[in-house]
Amino acid sequence: MTRRGRPPKTGRDEIVTATLAVLRDRGIARLTTREIADRLDISEGSIFYHFGDRKDLVGAVFTEALRPLWEFGPTMPPAPHDVAEVREVLTVFVARLEEFLEAGLDVLMAAQADSELRAELGGVILENDYGPQRGVTAISGYLRSAQDAGVVDPAVDVHVTAHLLIASVFLRHAQPILVGHSRGLPSRDQTLESIVATLHR
Repeated sequence: MTRRGRPPKTGRDEIVTATLAVLRDRGIARLTTREIADRLDISEGSIFYHFGDRKDLVGAVFTEALRPLWEFGPTMPPAPHDVAEVREVLTVFVARLEEFLEAGLDVLMAAQADSELRAELGGVILENDYGPQRGVTAISGYLRSAQDAGVVDPAVDVHVTAHLLIASVFLRHAQPILVGHSRGLPSRDQTLESIVATLHR
């Protein structure tokens, strides 16, 4: 709390943004409230005014990283009229997933290097039911509506298709981090074309 009990001028959003920046620029070793406070030129108390502890801060960071998916999920389009429309929807979903991975993969990877942070993030994920199953549910539901509309072959396993789509995006983003190169990875367009080709009647 600041002097005279007034809340600090720096808000939650600015602190979350700075935390993500610290993770990307300095790594998990420098993810401390002191480092975040220095970056924003505020006191550590200002951070704790908004976030009770590091778990609360990590949860907010992860939620912010997920925002592109949440913005897409609740507005899942109605059943498509043709396969071209299916491809457009899947393209948008993949783009949103890539936005999440560009921000959230840093958090996920960093957490694996710190047992305390890993436990904190694991708790946040369990409490909020975060995970790829949300994307699988959204995409498989959409593809099921496309089957009902006669656009997608009823023999297609929409659940498996959704898993394959999400896994391909994750691998395309994770491989360069894990092994240092992206050789052999298909592009987003190649992946989408192959998946959409399996959906035809």
